[in-house]
Amino acid sequence: MKKRFIVLLLSLALLIGAVQAYVVTIEAPPEIQAGAPLEVTGTTTFPAGTQFDIILYRTQFTTPETVDRRMIVVDETKEFDASFPTTALPAGKYKLEVQFLEDPGSSLGSSSVTLLLVNLIDRSAEIVLNAPKEQTLDQALLIEGYIPDLGVATITMKVDGPKGFSLPDQSIRTTTTLGSKDGHFSKKVNVTEPGNYYVNVYDAKGFITQLRYSVSESTGPAGTNPSTTEIPSTSLPQTAGMPVPLAGMIAGLCVAAALVSWKRS
Repeated sequence: MKKRFIVLLLSLALLIGAVQAYVVTIEAPPEIQAGAPLEVTGTTTFPAGTQFDIILYRTQFTTPETVDRRMIVVDETKEFDASFPTTALPAGKYKLEVQFLEDPGSSLGSSSVTLLLVNLIDRSAEIVLNAPKEQTLDQALLIEGYIPDLGVATITMKVDGPKGFSLPDQSIRTTTTLGSKDGHFSKKVNVTEPGNYYVNVYDAKGFITQLRYSVSESTGPAGTNPSTTEIPSTSLPQTAGMPVPLAGMIAGLCVAAALVSWKRS
């Protein structure tokens, strides 16, 4: 009788322990292209209001380096998600880990998935740009370059910019030149606002890289207003002369003197 009672108590203890064991499961792609956001989703049986962090580590070093973290607060749906930008991250191995504010101990079920490894691949070197990344409004936005050995293929560009600027996916057909397998592309996007424009480029393999273009106001040549130089008015100097009546009198006297001298002779 006592043995049955003990077995019953142990069974109840195990049952209570199983009921109180909560589960957390996270999911993320095992491999991602640098520049694309690392999207993490998950579910849990922890009660609403429970808090924990999802931490992204870089595992290249003996001691993992913390890259970023997101705080999760469980809601009634028991589902959650987190996003980590990877644009500035170097290629390599990374780790995602769930970390509670307090050690959950035995309350965390053994079926939980709280640790994931992610391989970050950098394909940015696969694109060679011909147009500068810094442009002015009268030039922008010119996206031009080539992908070595791509040949003739279709690539996709997604363009976002300031003040909610966004374009639908742009499908671009690459071209080749004689004797070369490089796939050349060129796309002109008309923009009217200065700021940073982000271009995500994809090929048949998936995401390649994100390009950032900085567009500034057009700086045309400074306007030159023709200056009117005032030409000083010049007047010819008047020749000094005698008044007309005085000149006539002198001329008359000269004639009279000549006549007198002629008569005497």
